Amino acid sequence: MQWLLQQLSPEILSALRNMTTSLLAGGAIFTALALVPGVACNPGKPWWRNRGLATDGCYLALNAILATYLSTAVAIALALTLTLFLPAVEIIRLLQGNGLFARFPLAAQCALYLAISDFLLYWIHRGFHRKILWPFHAIHHASEDLDWTSGYRMHPINLALSAHLVPLLMLYLGIPLEVIILLAPLDTAVGYFVHSNLNWTLGPLRYVIATPVFHRWHHTRSNQGGAANFAPTFAIWDVLFGTFFMPAGALPARYGIDDHAFPPRFTRQLVYPFEELLRLIGLRKRLPPVEGSTL
Repeated sequence: MQWLLQQLSPEILSALRNMTTSLLAGGAIFTALALVPGVACNPGKPWWRNRGLATDGCYLALNAILATYLSTAVAIALALTLTLFLPAVEIIRLLQGNGLFARFPLAAQCALYLAISDFLLYWIHRGFHRKILWPFHAIHHASEDLDWTSGYRMHPINLALSAHLVPLLMLYLGIPLEVIILLAPLDTAVGYFVHSNLNWTLGPLRYVIATPVFHRWHHTRSNQGGAANFAPTFAIWDVLFGTFFMPAGALPARYGIDDHAFPPRFTRQLVYPFEELLRLIGLRKRLPPVEGSTL
């Protein structure tokens, strides 16, 4: 066990440092950019006036802070479980990259990780828009005022089956842990970028890279653009699979979901998906949301 902790501890501490730096820097950068005249996608709506800011803050605390330690604990538990089936040398080889991708130089491994992981996340994201998984993802789409703080509004199950699952899959495909840790701040930066209140489309690059306008259309109602633009980073997946939506000369203005019974309180939102699943299989009737505090 000691050798395992020695292998994981530097990577874990590095991830925590990178996340903290990304959190502070990203918030400052995209706040400043949105204040530049003519740059905001929805002028007059800075993030500190967000109607769901308190709820975003609760999810930030849960997912950016608590979930980091929980995912670390899970990673250690999984690694300890592997020691029951694999010798120590095999686990070390797995963490260092073992398989087809291990033969490539670091730059190529990073490029492969970005492309393949984004492809997987595209299809996982589409899956969360299906009936069974939608209640977990609806929490992210419930933001009526969209800004960089909205990126943290994710149910833990949604995160577990997407942002946390894909790096593990990539690890087993042979991508070294070093590459995953190295690119972790980029994932955070992309989340800030696509949710930020900016009117950027990047011209012809709109068909390759996910932009703020691209993703903000995804957060509109389902009949306006909410059933399109699933790619987290590379819009090319939406182009290839027919889900790209960016009408020329138009900007999204209204966000949220169609479910008027969606609970406003943070604690109720955490159990809402499970209640909806029980309702879908006929074991529970929908109860009206309790108004009041966002907690």
